[in-house]
Amino acid sequence: MRFGDLLDFDHFFFDLDGTLSDSKADVLGSIEQAYKNLGFSYDKSKLRIGPLLPDIISAISPALNEEERALAARTFRAVYAAGKYKNTVLFEGVAEFLDKLLAEGKTLYVATNKPKAPTYEVLEKLGIKDKFLFVGTPDCTGDSLTKPEVLKMMVSMFDLEAGKCLMVGDTLPDIEAGRYAGMKTMGFLSGYGDASFRNSHADFFFSSYKELL
Repeated sequence: MRFGDLLDFDHFFFDLDGTLSDSKADVLGSIEQAYKNLGFSYDKSKLRIGPLLPDIISAISPALNEEERALAARTFRAVYAAGKYKNTVLFEGVAEFLDKLLAEGKTLYVATNKPKAPTYEVLEKLGIKDKFLFVGTPDCTGDSLTKPEVLKMMVSMFDLEAGKCLMVGDTLPDIEAGRYAGMKTMGFLSGYGDASFRNSHADFFFSSYKELL
């Protein structure tokens, strides 16, 4: 995969966790602390970074009832925010790659399942928020949107030609969301995707941002 292969696209959409940022240490630490605070147990062998928070909680603690799962989610979010994302970093080469796209006149967007407040805080902390024209989150319109809906909404909002858009992500749902919005897709193989991601039939794959510089 080379940078020149991407120049046919005008608009680049990026997932956040596992694609732009490595947040694994903060997420895992916050889950552990949240469950400890609540006195809940969970199965560490079932813990995967990448799925939606409710899906993570269901997978690691299936014995919890609906109310307890909601409490676990709220407690995680509070612990996660209080930690100020101190261990979250950009994957190597991300900032340089974004700048290279901007220098070519491309427009950049974020599409994430993370709520708006922590997304903005993370992007600010990482020093890349101003590189993006728009940050799409589940609550960016006041509604509760899925990632496919977020992408569709952004294509409509900015009157974009979907075929000129590229969705970059590290999990199968990222690729499926891009397809739903009519975009081409590119998979980051060094993120949090599982075996199914490598079989997702994304249009492109890459293992490191350095290979695109």
